[in-house]
Amino acid sequence: TDRLSRLPQDTEDDMQVLRSLESLDECVRDLYEESVRVSGTILRGTDEVRFGRKYIGMVNLPLPIVAAIDRYVTPLSKRTLRHDYLRIADSLRSTGQLTPRGKGKGRAAAQQRRQDIYGEEEDDALELSSSRRAPKLLPGERVEVIATGVRPAPDSLVHPGTLLKPHTLEYGRGETAAYLAACTPGTYGAIYNILAELSQRIPDFTPRNVLDFGSGPGTALWAIQEVWPTEGLEKYQGIDVSEDMLLCAESILADIPVSDEGHRVRDIKFTRYLPPAPSDPKERHDMVVSAFALGELPSDSMRKTTVETLWGHTADTLVLVDRGTPDSARMISEARDQILALGGCFTVAPLPNDLPDPTILTPAWIHFSQRTQRPSFTMLAKQSKSNVEDLRYSYAILRRGPRPSLSPLPESTEEAVSLSVAEANPEKYLPTGELRKTTQRLALEAYHWPRIILPPMKRKGHVVIDVSTVAGKVERWTFTKTHDKQAYRDARKASWGDLFPHKPKSVAVRPHFAAAEQAKEPQVKKNRKVRRSEARLSE
Repeated sequence: TDRLSRLPQDTEDDMQVLRSLESLDECVRDLYEESVRVSGTILRGTDEVRFGRKYIGMVNLPLPIVAAIDRYVTPLSKRTLRHDYLRIADSLRSTGQLTPRGKGKGRAAAQQRRQDIYGEEEDDALELSSSRRAPKLLPGERVEVIATGVRPAPDSLVHPGTLLKPHTLEYGRGETAAYLAACTPGTYGAIYNILAELSQRIPDFTPRNVLDFGSGPGTALWAIQEVWPTEGLEKYQGIDVSEDMLLCAESILADIPVSDEGHRVRDIKFTRYLPPAPSDPKERHDMVVSAFALGELPSDSMRKTTVETLWGHTADTLVLVDRGTPDSARMISEARDQILALGGCFTVAPLPNDLPDPTILTPAWIHFSQRTQRPSFTMLAKQSKSNVEDLRYSYAILRRGPRPSLSPLPESTEEAVSLSVAEANPEKYLPTGELRKTTQRLALEAYHWPRIILPPMKRKGHVVIDVSTVAGKVERWTFTKTHDKQAYRDARKASWGDLFPHKPKSVAVRPHFAAAEQAKEPQVKKNRKVRRSEARLSE
């Protein structure tokens, strides 16, 4: 009405145009009300979808932290900084190439999975197919056949032409500065994403006492203070085996201006070694964080001992984070299974159940991605022109206590209100006039929603997503516009890692996941049917 009142009304032609527009508006309004009556209102995202969303967009380091890091690395030699970063990259690439048995899409990985599932024997030699005949060799020439799926060792960035062997680094002053400049923004983005999800999934949880294993330069501390209020965190203990890394963390915290008190905690302590788990439960920490540290331990036995000690320090919540490689995902999965076997706890994220990892015996692994903006010193250390970085990571959040059970909603005595009343009170009512669910109710229901474990495939007229269900399976769900318009609209806006509450139109299981499920089930030997001729002979 206000828009039409601003049109000219001087001549008869102007009034005719005005009446035509008014009639058109009334016709469109009637059509909209009829569509709402027939198919219901399509919301721009339901409360359930908003609550389960993991995607938070690009993450930036806090400006005081960026300024402090810049002042720390500016006096250093750029050539030395670049050389030390390449050494760190070689170390990460050497261990990132390690692939657990059966992971990947190559021929060798598929052969390993068949042997684990069906008990098939491995082929001793590879045969060339008739369509790919071996070429005629020249004198002194030889052909090397490489099995598909077996990745060769990567070349060193520091010494090109030299094959890398799996190794880790001891972080001195130079390696610490290079890690601070090149790796800190990406690891901060992943940790911030996980802690932001934790604060939304458990609204009444605020850590007061935090233990950070593998603290590095204090990356988890910065993320904790950004996610939760400053007055929430009272005590922080960082543990890192590198003395230079701890000195760097103290230097960064001391270099933050006094006006930025929001990035400080009064009781901060850094130590080099993890103490034994306390016998008194009162001495435990509200939250224990281990970010990108388990993969640096030299053996699986040491990882199991460390995870058990970390759980002994945990009074409420344990957060485990590592890289998004297949081997790091395996470490996180094994640590989760180890803690769940102790009893008295449950999984908060990423899996919506306490069952084993559904990607075992499959080429996939549970991991996610977070985009972070690179500061200028990161672009300089990596010699990159791109100011964005996508870091893939694996994680697990576990909490003490029984798993929350979903109780039916109590009957509401308040009836649905009119659309005008709902529009005037958007915090209390949905646009349809129904009463909104409380945050506590959404947090309880979120424990029973499947999680999207791969980027959704958005096609014309339908969306396909791969989810990990509450039943401990990986299924492929399809949402179409004709089946449920609200679910289709939310599926088109869904992202990798989100919790998704809608029901699909169709459900399918991909072949390698179906084979893995059959391998997990106990095999029952069926009796062979007796032929009539055999029955007559036996008589």
